[in-house]
This record gives sequence, structure tokens and C-alpha cells, in this order.
Amino acid sequence: MSLGLWRLLGAAIASFFFFHGFSASEQAPNYSFMHNATSAPSSSYYDYIIVGGGTAGCPLAATLSQNATVLLLERGGSPYGNPDITNLARFGVALSNLSPSSPSQRFISEDGVINARARVLGGGSCLNAGFYTRAAPDYVRQVGWDGRLANESYQWVEKFVAFEPPLGPWQSAVRDGLMEAGVVPNNGFTYDHIYGTKVGGTIFDQQGNRHTAADLLQYANPSGLTVLLHASVHKILFATKGRRRPMAHGVIFRDASGARHTGISKQRIQK
Repeated sequence: MSLGLWRLLGAAIASFFFFHGFSASEQAPNYSFMHNATSAPSSSYYDYIIVGGGTAGCPLAATLSQNATVLLLERGGSPYGNPDITNLARFGVALSNLSPSSPSQRFISEDGVINARARVLGGGSCLNAGFYTRAAPDYVRQVGWDGRLANESYQWVEKFVAFEPPLGPWQSAVRDGLMEAGVVPNNGFTYDHIYGTKVGGTIFDQQGNRHTAADLLQYANPSGLTVLLHASVHKILFATKGRRRPMAHGVIFRDASGARHTGISKQRIQK
């Protein structure tokens, strides 16, 4: 990917987090706006439609819902109540689950590597090892982010999903080994991306409970957001008439029973 595209992508992702001035409305996992897609009407209208409730989709939905109506479509289910996701002691179990209801989906890359992708609200944060760190300041400048807003946005995320990890024998041995190898100084615990050895953050709390991007939906405006689970998007609808470029204005998705639903953007209708 070219540097220009990286900057465009980085700026877009950064903007998802910059609405940091609002407080939590509902506590996870008791979201009143989260439903099974089978309850959706055949047609519905929203200001914005987000396909995929992962590490970008959840915070984007939370921020947009403050001033608009948002539909968030997730093909998987809820991470809450599944110990294979939430319990540190069961780390990795979900990755070995090959059933159709598994929160992970195995696939083989184009170069033949066996891998897994998320199929659950919260995306990859429900499956990965949970290491958390901030981007390097040089990267923030390179992609054109506002450093102050970036730091405030990190804090927005860290309030719900980042913690200082306890250091067990294995972690302490790795830290000490890095120091002996000359990776200095010892920076202790920090979220910052800095030279030397450090103890980074984790998305597992002190009780061994995983916290995921789905927890960021606690920032959402409940009256502005609808989250539909087990909603598989089959087609994106584009408007082309009178436009140089196609414009997405809706989606067709199916629920777990196979019933078809349509979501339309009111932004397109108003124009």
C-alpha cells in the first residue's frame, strides 16, 4: 500500500476516536441496542450503515451515534457470556473451534498460510493475545494526525480496554533477558511506544477477563445506534446516476434464518 493510501487510511481511523468528550451511556454487556438480526424489519433507514463490528466498526458506531442514527451489522454473535473469549485461562480455545458458531473462522491465505479471522462483535480483539500499546510519535506525525487529539483518543480507548498486566515468571524473564541483551533503558510499565524495554498494556484485567472493542459501545448513544448480530451482508447498493463515482447508499443482508433485509442510508435519500 502506498504512503498516500496509508495516510488516508490512518486519518480515517484516527477520526473514529476523536469524539472523546462523551461519557458511557450503557454498561456492557446489557446493551439495549443489540439485537439478533432476525428481529430486523425487511427494510430500515439510517443515517449511516457500518458493515462489520470489529476494532474499527465498534468505536466508529459509538462516535457517529452521538449525532446520527447508525446501523452496525455484525455477521457473528456477541462475545459476552462466552468463556472461550472472555476468560484468559481459556485463551486459544476459540481459535481451535471449527464449528459454524465459532467466533473465529479458519481460512488459508493466497500464499498457503493457515490463519483465522474473527466472526464476533469486537472483531480480532476477541481472539488475539491482548497486547496494547500506542503508536510511535513519528508514525502519528507521518500520517498527519493531530498529536494532542491522538493522545486524548488513546485515553478514550484505554478507559475500557487497557490495563497494566501482572508480571509472572515468564514475563519477568523476558524483560530481564532484553535488559541483559542491551535493550535499554528499562522504561517500566507504559502504553507509550518508546525505545528500550517496557511492560506494555493488556486487554485482560486483573481478574483475567478480556475486554474487547465491543466494550467501546458503552460510549454509544443508545437512541442513535442499532447493532444487529448474525447479519451477513451479501450486497452493497450503489447509486451511479448523475455521478462520476458510484456512491454506496444501502446494503442487503441476511439473518441467521436466511431471511433477506435491506438497510438504506437516509443521507442518500435526503440528497
